[in-house]
Amino acid sequence: MASRPLPLLLDQAVSRLRARLAAPPPTISDSVGRLARPGRSLILRDLREKVVAYSSTNSDPTGRTPTENDFATVRLEIFGPDGKQIGHTQGAGQMLYRDPTDGHFVAYFGEQITLDDGHVIRAGGLVDDARLTAGEFASFPAVVVAGPLRGAIGYRTFRPLVKDSHSEYESALVLFLK
Repeated sequence: MASRPLPLLLDQAVSRLRARLAAPPPTISDSVGRLARPGRSLILRDLREKVVAYSSTNSDPTGRTPTENDFATVRLEIFGPDGKQIGHTQGAGQMLYRDPTDGHFVAYFGEQITLDDGHVIRAGGLVDDARLTAGEFASFPAVVVAGPLRGAIGYRTFRPLVKDSHSEYESALVLFLK
């Protein structure tokens, strides 16, 4: 029997560990009961985000003319439902490819969200750029990397408030400790 190269074995072990740590628990798991305790989740809805800095390799700010390999950076301030600023986010996106089934561009967007309460959240994933530009929500995984709920997992959603304008967004964060 031939031995597997060490990098392949290491990659497989890391993949198994990542899946175990990131996967949400089954509903019948004992860890689900812990969610009933106060302080085990962070649920922020009806947020507004306003762009305060934006730079892109594509000169069209409407998002109507994407091209492969477009790259953009953005910084936004985050406001709660009451209009009070609760933090900011800083991220970057890159167009990866054009989906042959519908012609839409698919981008990767990653960001770091820093909340005034001490939480630092990393979020990122694939985004259908045409659907986002049309006003649909984008949603991808999020993890608290620092702060009171360090290790919490969940998701982040956002969408532009005005079609063809990427200056203000509606968003939400839903995270919990397993």
